[in-house]
Amino acid sequence: MNTKTELRFLDPKEILATSGIQKGETVADFGCGNGFYPVAAALMVGNEGQVFAIDVKAEALEATISAAKHEGLSNIYTVRHDLELPGVKIKDNSCDVVILSGILHLSKLQRNVLKETYRVLKTGGRIIVIEWKKEKLPFGPNINDRVSQQEMNDMLTKSGFRLSGEMPADTFHYALIYIK
Repeated sequence: MNTKTELRFLDPKEILATSGIQKGETVADFGCGNGFYPVAAALMVGNEGQVFAIDVKAEALEATISAAKHEGLSNIYTVRHDLELPGVKIKDNSCDVVILSGILHLSKLQRNVLKETYRVLKTGGRIIVIEWKKEKLPFGPNINDRVSQQEMNDMLTKSGFRLSGEMPADTFHYALIYIK
């Protein structure tokens, strides 16, 4: 690793640029954290679209609201919910895209998260999965907590999704697209 491009870190706008998100779509970011993906998605879907930012932590939702205001966005809707539990307040079959960035390696009840993902996605809807590579890296979560690409593929296939392709990520992560 001796070039600057190899050491770059995730850029939500760059990653989502290759995801196929279109103006007017409905996107949900499960585990939105500080709002980087919701803001990037909201810019892509425009005023005709909407983005749901879901997180269990109130401070994450506050950071997302602040980031949206900073960008002048009014199409991001925050939802406080523990994604390991059913019943996130999004209608069945209403989302074109669900973003799962760095959430599945944290979840003890991954199947529950994927059931909610399946429920809210329209038929033909896409999941964007971004996770830490399961290899020795200079930082990041414990390697034993990470989900390899093969494990991810097995888990999502068993949950009713099919792999559509890979997207460029960074040195430390992989990014995949699945279809319902």
